[in-house]
Amino acid sequence: MSQPHFSPEQQLSDERQIPSIETIGPVVDEVIDIARRELDAPRSVEIETWEDREFLVRIIHWSAPGVNTRYGYETAIQYHSDRETVEAFLIEEDTHTDERERLLKTELETIPDPVGEKIAE
Repeated sequence: MSQPHFSPEQQLSDERQIPSIETIGPVVDEVIDIARRELDAPRSVEIETWEDREFLVRIIHWSAPGVNTRYGYETAIQYHSDRETVEAFLIEEDTHTDERERLLKTELETIPDPVGEKIAE
């Protein structure tokens, strides 16, 4: 007989590999609130989770190039659970060559990682 398959939320915490949205949701909400204060609209939100229980929240605003330039700008607010910091980035992209250069990186806030013990590889 095969073992039942449980979603990450239904697994026991010591068996769960990917962090549940219930656990990381408050951090996601806090990072979105920071991005609303710091970034122009419209914004997009990306959430990545890994099997080692780390996660990343990234909120992005893209400014397309103007009529007389080929450079666009991405501004981002990002939180990675292994660093427990919210960082802001300004990235310039050459839309002709797709080359990207980070022009600015700054730390905004610290948020404790809500996920328990990480899984060593």
